[in-house]
Amino acid sequence: MGAPTDPVYLRVLADLRAQIRDGMLQPGARVPSRNAIIARYGVGETAAKHALQVLTAEGLIEARAGSGSYVRRIPAERLLEHDRLHFPGSPFGLAQSADAADGDDQGQAGGEAVRLAWEHHAERVQAPSSVARRLRLEPGDDRVMRTRYLLTADSSPVQLATSYEPMSITAGTAVLLPEQGQFAGRGVIARMGVIGIQVDQVVEEIAVRPSLSAEAGALDIALGAPVLSIERAHLAGDRVVEVCDILIPADQYRLRYRIPVTRPE
Repeated sequence: MGAPTDPVYLRVLADLRAQIRDGMLQPGARVPSRNAIIARYGVGETAAKHALQVLTAEGLIEARAGSGSYVRRIPAERLLEHDRLHFPGSPFGLAQSADAADGDDQGQAGGEAVRLAWEHHAERVQAPSSVARRLRLEPGDDRVMRTRYLLTADSSPVQLATSYEPMSITAGTAVLLPEQGQFAGRGVIARMGVIGIQVDQVVEEIAVRPSLSAEAGALDIALGAPVLSIERAHLAGDRVVEVCDILIPADQYRLRYRIPVTRPE
């Protein structure tokens, strides 16, 4: 419970959140209605409404039209391995097995085999201003190839990635389209090597933020549910040759990094 000086809705929010996280309100359980909250906690309608809105934004509950709000059933947490820098779309992926069929991958999650699949769509666009800054593009030279990827496991979304490559680098080359042609699907590092660009550094910045409407729809999560947001950049010296925005449901996945250690001679 919050301190008396806290806004009244925070006292309600803290108590309901604790009941959900401590298991007193199980997944699928109906959350007290707005009127029930008003009566139980002695607060006004605004405080009750705000508390439910925050719990929804945190991804802890979901509203069902004409029925009320219920505790969300959150899938078991899985690990995503950071060992896929040469794989299209994202360096993160579930552990792979040796078997694959119909262009899909087989993965392992919790000891059970899952079917992994990538969807992708590429188009030539003008870079958004934020992307142009990250790519260090000059005005008038900001055309990029944007490729959007969606990774699913057993048809459930795992991660959404949007990659941007400057057309000033790839236009007229065999690697213009990341998922078409002779070098399709080889990843940024290998494809840039084909046209004589040696990627020597990959930089990633990770944050957690609420999901936006389109992102929540693509990832099949509640609007405002937390996502891991990874901003990635491939560099060749001081030149940025690709940037990518990767989104992963934060309450479903953890990222695991394996860092090789070179022994001193």
